[in-house]
Amino acid sequence: MGSVKDLIVEKKPTESEFGQGFFEFRDDYSVFDYGSMPDKIPQKGEALCRMTAFNFEELAKLGIKSHFTKLAESNKLAVNLVRVLYPGKDTITTDTRNYLIPLEVIFRNSLPAGSSVFKALSSGEKTIEDFGLDHMPEPGEKLEKPIVDITTKLETTDRRVTWDEAQKFSALTDEEVEKIKEIALKVNDFITKRAAEVGIEHADGKVELAFDPNREIILVDACGTPDENRFLLDGFHISKQVLRDYYKKTPWYERIEEAKKSLPKEQWPAPENLPPEVINAAADMYKAVCEVWTGSKIWGVSLEDSIKKVQGFL
Repeated sequence: MGSVKDLIVEKKPTESEFGQGFFEFRDDYSVFDYGSMPDKIPQKGEALCRMTAFNFEELAKLGIKSHFTKLAESNKLAVNLVRVLYPGKDTITTDTRNYLIPLEVIFRNSLPAGSSVFKALSSGEKTIEDFGLDHMPEPGEKLEKPIVDITTKLETTDRRVTWDEAQKFSALTDEEVEKIKEIALKVNDFITKRAAEVGIEHADGKVELAFDPNREIILVDACGTPDENRFLLDGFHISKQVLRDYYKKTPWYERIEEAKKSLPKEQWPAPENLPPEVINAAADMYKAVCEVWTGSKIWGVSLEDSIKKVQGFL
């Protein structure tokens, strides 16, 4: 089980052969690395599953391979499985095959308020040069060209690392590092163009990657959804960011950020429940984005109306 998806394994992967299984998208959500939050967002899982299937199918037409095989049910994807190997615990070399690359690869087209880039810069964790910038950015600034950033994937809290660090613990060759950047930018380009086609802006997002049994790089997990990407309509967030923004207005946010500094995850404070009107508004947002993105009418929810509801509680 993940924080928002269950993995159903029918056949375990080996180094030389894919496993077989399913990703089942639940109606849970996760913010601030806490894990599953106390409420469920109705139909969120189905919305994200349908968007993910659509994106993998379209990306395959562009020559970008993934672990996706088919949409098995409205909230379930059939996928090829790779192994999960932990740096420092499992042996990973440049000859190892069929494993999850332990990185989240992040692409940024703009820096809306709430982007973690501002937190990294203000804390001194990163410099403007680290992000390939030549000036201190302002919230809402659109970038001349996308930034590709990386964090760890299999640690308790995602941690920013340099490409040199990532190359060492992920056992990547120089060519594979460049291939990862190339794939991330191609995915970003597809998502950005699709967003423009449906009248929304794609600010940033992430992909997860793996090596297949031939050590070819493939996409895994999910991509191009309001959980993996930050979308905006007329400058307003239509992504998981709205739930982050809601919790930032509560006392729990300060407590969780403080707890991360010194406490193990199992001792982090529990969040309060969302009010029913927030749950309903978020559910409509996820359903509406899915419909405009995939071009299918499932629930008949208006994106503009759902945004008005979300704006109401924020």
